[in-house]
Amino acid sequence: MPDPNMLFDLQMKDAEIHDALHDFFQQAGRAFILDDELTETITVHAADVGFQDALKLLLPSGYTVMEIDDIYHIRKLDRAA
Repeated sequence: MPDPNMLFDLQMKDAEIHDALHDFFQQAGRAFILDDELTETITVHAADVGFQDALKLLLPSGYTVMEIDDIYHIRKLDRAA
């Protein structure tokens, strides 16, 4: 079970969002499913942030996260059906 008090250091420059999220979730010991359409890059520099705050920093606006059965589902909000 992941440590709910775990703190994260995020040091990423022009990182592919998929790679950044993969590394983050692996470090956090949690599972996620990422929409294949997410191809953006991100730059984030933060120290000693909790899981939820780190996740907010990693995801640009226009994305949503839902936790279902301990798996985080990440996708764009404006995705066409």
